Amino acid sequence: MGFFNKLISTGSSLFTKDTPDYSYGLIKKLGVVTMLQTERWKEFESTILSLGSEDLTRLLDGICLTDKYEVTLRNYFTSVKSEVKELVAGSYYLFLAWDRRGTNVGASLTGEQIDGFTYYLGEANRNFSEHFSTPILEAESFARLVRVYMGFSDTEAAQSAFANAVHLVPDHLLAHLNYFKVTSPKWLGDLETMQKFVTHIQHNSLKNLLQLMFLVEAYSDIFSNNSVKDKAVLQKQHGEFIADILAITVAPTDDSLLSIYTRNYLACLYRILGHEKEESGLKKQLEGRRTNYPWAYFGWN
Repeated sequence: MGFFNKLISTGSSLFTKDTPDYSYGLIKKLGVVTMLQTERWKEFESTILSLGSEDLTRLLDGICLTDKYEVTLRNYFTSVKSEVKELVAGSYYLFLAWDRRGTNVGASLTGEQIDGFTYYLGEANRNFSEHFSTPILEAESFARLVRVYMGFSDTEAAQSAFANAVHLVPDHLLAHLNYFKVTSPKWLGDLETMQKFVTHIQHNSLKNLLQLMFLVEAYSDIFSNNSVKDKAVLQKQHGEFIADILAITVAPTDDSLLSIYTRNYLACLYRILGHEKEESGLKKQLEGRRTNYPWAYFGWN
């Protein structure tokens, strides 16, 4: 399938000024908004450099996957020359690329949408191609490059970026999330490729998340708003796999980004399967911790 004949899988139109906090409290905990508003760039960058891999992803998502901080971020971009600035700028421009593209099927995109998409993908690519001095920063840049190359429909480059990211940080969450999308039928892969990728993950908790993601992704491909019919098809195609996954899955209780995603996908699978009691049991843990996907696939809240 060609470059512009893909469906967007991130739902950029959902990232608006009213977007939830995708740092899930980390922005507030670190006092990042005050740093940005008062132009304390060195403190802001020192804070970023102090973060581990997962919290770095979490913070960048919180400040970059929204236009809420646009003015302060652009001020930062023009005031500083540093590797941290390149990583932040790339993350923000990648958001803008998908935002400019919108959610239409590729063939229905306007020239303006295509131009905005390709321009900001190119800007993000340039930022992420800078040299980064630490494995955590470099792995994060490669993880986000996976999504850049997905936008360009370059499977080989996306695979290379993923390999580089996990070489540096083997259980890098964002690298796996982004490459999972590359392997999906909506983009550059198919169900067989996606399942093969998921089953070869070595890290148990990460593998568990991706297995849940696979089942939800498979359901999204047959989703027709007829829940009885759709569930029956899913059970027929993947019933044994569903039983195996649910048998070993226990909802995590910590507040890591991995656990947040796991609880969301588990709750979504429960809804798909009609397990109301089990989904209800996760409701409190999802307060203030709802991820954009998988819910946006189905228009659920």
